[in-house]
Amino acid sequence: MPSRGNTAVVTGGSDGLGYAIAGALAAQGADLILVGRDPRRLGRARETLLGHGTAVHTVPTDLARPGAAEAVGEAVRALTDRVDTLVNNVGAAHFAPLADTTPDMIDAMLHLNVKVPLLLSRALLAELTRAQGSIINISSYWARRMTAGRASSAYSATRGAIDSMTMALANELGPDGVRVNALAPGAVHTTTYQHSYLDPMTPQQRAAHDSGIQAAYPLGRIGTPRDVAEAAAYLAAARWTTGTVLTVDGGLTVR
Repeated sequence: MPSRGNTAVVTGGSDGLGYAIAGALAAQGADLILVGRDPRRLGRARETLLGHGTAVHTVPTDLARPGAAEAVGEAVRALTDRVDTLVNNVGAAHFAPLADTTPDMIDAMLHLNVKVPLLLSRALLAELTRAQGSIINISSYWARRMTAGRASSAYSATRGAIDSMTMALANELGPDGVRVNALAPGAVHTTTYQHSYLDPMTPQQRAAHDSGIQAAYPLGRIGTPRDVAEAAAYLAAARWTTGTVLTVDGGLTVR
């Protein structure tokens, strides 16, 4: 029998920001439906998130594949007839100069960063409307702030599109009782950030990185997954907030 409790669907929910957001929502009492590519990672995430005392279901799916968003919609409907929160967290990032940016890179980012959130919101629209629920999209500071020496034209374009889509959907779906907001984090110290960015640095590069963070961020540090998760939990509960792109960046974009 379909669940009638508070339910949150989180894409990319097996690790990183998605996992942290799922934990914050479960702490608020939400049952979870985690969507991710790796069944083993999803299983590990489920085991730990069960510690919050709510139900945790997993939907192993590669959202990069055609038709995957619609398939996730069907899988969710098999579990529940209402979705209180949809977190469109999954995404792709390729940073390359324009001359080196291939059509495949552009297509991959447009698909995961823009098309999938739109298609998944569409696939679950009836369930979100029934719950008078909310959609939380994950954007980035790269929609508003560029960094010297790091080319981001294609990636920034997709994050700007998410911001515009968030506001347009808030306008369209508000009369049906569905709220739509986005989070725009600064740099966040996830496992991926550590392994792909920090670990390859020499001691000199790491020292320069750390001093650069002090100079760029008024709060003097990059974010943690918990910082972003707390903001997501706020948006999930904020009944009179819609069309907002909430900056969660330690002050980065005010400098």
